[in-house]
Amino acid sequence: MNMDRFEKGPREILNPEIQKDLLVLEEQEGSVNFKFGVLFARDGQLTDDEMFSNEMGSESFDKFLNLLGDTVTLQGWAGYRGGLDTKNDTTGIKSIYTVYQGHELMFHVSTMLPYSKENKQQVERKRHIGNDIVTIVFQEGDDASSSFKPSMIRSHFTHIFALVRYNSQNDSYRLKIFSEESVPLFGPPLPSPPVFTDHHEFRDFLLVKLINGEKATLETPTFAQKRQRTLDMLIRSLYQDLMPDLHKNMLNRRSFSDVLPESPKSARKKEEARQAEFVRIGQALKLKTIVRGDAPTSLVTTGLCRKEPWESQPFCSTFPYEIVCADSWGQSLLAATDAAGVMLLDGKTLPPVQVFDRTMVVKQMHVLEPQDLLITRADKGKDARLYVFRLSTMKRGLEERQLVRSKCDTSRKGNFWTCLFLSLILNDTAA
Repeated sequence: MNMDRFEKGPREILNPEIQKDLLVLEEQEGSVNFKFGVLFARDGQLTDDEMFSNEMGSESFDKFLNLLGDTVTLQGWAGYRGGLDTKNDTTGIKSIYTVYQGHELMFHVSTMLPYSKENKQQVERKRHIGNDIVTIVFQEGDDASSSFKPSMIRSHFTHIFALVRYNSQNDSYRLKIFSEESVPLFGPPLPSPPVFTDHHEFRDFLLVKLINGEKATLETPTFAQKRQRTLDMLIRSLYQDLMPDLHKNMLNRRSFSDVLPESPKSARKKEEARQAEFVRIGQALKLKTIVRGDAPTSLVTTGLCRKEPWESQPFCSTFPYEIVCADSWGQSLLAATDAAGVMLLDGKTLPPVQVFDRTMVVKQMHVLEPQDLLITRADKGKDARLYVFRLSTMKRGLEERQLVRSKCDTSRKGNFWTCLFLSLILNDTAA
């Protein structure tokens, strides 16, 4: 809010009921609870009409839904409903729901929303999933089959698609993320390759990715401006409903003693009583949310029972050298040290393997696996140099148990040097 708009100083709302209203407002507008779409696509389906027209899912899709959350009956549902009808079953009989790290999540599952044989466009299903910021697309088929493209779904509201494929041969899930260009980068970053054999780890990763994706989308100018206007309107409405009209209250005094000034002692006691009641209602609200297990401070998601989505684990804890910089390479780690050069660590029982000796002083490195490149920076300032290496050549050299640097040679193909050792002098104006 712009404080310059206020002609007078801010006035305190004394009504303790404001805490309940603010809690509801936060749950509705404050990125506490989320609704995500889940769209089932059979192998070979290339349009949203085909995908939304799947009346039923498959065995692998049902298995995925059970991984996401619990199947709940909507009629009489008292938890977060994500816009679904919980009285008359107009949006389906059941849905998928879960609580994750203090957030209530409701999934709009295409095969659980009302199906119409007459309406090929399945407007009722599109009305919910098409208005979700983040949608999961569960596509059947192997990696060689036709893949999903965001352009297949006609929606101006959905900004992020999470493509999930299940591989029955090795019982794994593959994940791919599509997002609008306006959405800021959000984590956690996808592993390389983005394949998960541990289903619980996959669930944790996916839910965190979906939540962070929606939060990032809400920071885009389109959503941020709308949210600011909505919050401003709702907060002003709360203020008008709960702020007492002092002039009106004065006219409603019932006795002459009411208009007499109170003694300091009496006023202090009333203020202490008011504050105590304010705190009591606030603590009751907090306790109710904690016991229900829906708050980040609940016993279910904190303390000894809390399960972190990402728990740090020691990697090569016996490594004897101080690491200057490092980057992952497949399932291994490339680590640069001042004392022993660049080492390859696999985190297993095998000892670290030296890739470059200590004459190669690396201060920064970046592994680009899709481009088959390792880029390193040596020294700093005007003496800084970039060195570029082919990962495939390094791998061959390591398999032969030889230092890559000893095999450095150059060959020219067309106008591009494919040498292992490219040195670029950086000047002060380099980016």
